[in-house]
Formats: sequence, C-alpha cells, structure tokens
Amino acid sequence: MTHPMPQVTCHYRGYLVRLVHGDGILLLSVSPETPDLPILHRCLFEARTQSEADALSEARYRVDRVLAN
Repeated sequence: MTHPMPQVTCHYRGYLVRLVHGDGILLLSVSPETPDLPILHRCLFEARTQSEADALSEARYRVDRVLAN
C-alpha cells in the first residue's frame, strides 16, 4: 500500500507553487497560472534545503528572477 506524499500548495505572483515531500527530498513545481506569464526554465526542481519555508523562499526567488527579465 502506498501513501500519498505530503504536499503544500501556494500561489505567488500568478504562479502555482507545489512543494512535495519525496524520499528524503523536497521537490518544487512552479507553473504560471495564466498564459501571459513566462515559464520558468526549470519548472520542476529539487530544493536545496529540507526546510519547507526555505524551499518556498527558493521558489519565490526563482519566480522573481523570471519576472525581472
């Protein structure tokens, strides 16, 4: 029997951010919620931290960078 992986979802500046707990890692998925927003170069990536707060900060930083360009 498999158990669903815990997931945190939030919205930031028009992007949907999903944080999924994997086997000892945190995976982040960032995708625009409307077609007029740019797509991130890597929309699925492994967080560099085990802290949910830090991982979400990393996702917000990536969104801010893509919107600044």
